[in-house]
Amino acid sequence: MRCLTIDDGRTVVLGKEPVFVDGVASGYVTSAAYGYTVGRPIAYAWLPASADVGSSVEIEYFGRRVAATVAAEPLVDPGMERIRR
Repeated sequence: MRCLTIDDGRTVVLGKEPVFVDGVASGYVTSAAYGYTVGRPIAYAWLPASADVGSSVEIEYFGRRVAATVAAEPLVDPGMERIRR
């Protein structure tokens, strides 16, 4: 299970979308939402261990590929600096 952040900052996927690693369908999104405290959409997906933190992946969403990045967890903003901008 890997945490993904959506690179374009606005596309919120729904869940069950395929995730492509190096152009090959390698997993799927289990859940997704907009992360208000981190300021971008996030998703969780089952991916192979080779998809390490910082890896670029693509999520197929309604026939188009959306770029995403494997993120380190936890995704938090404990000082709430980003939400109070």
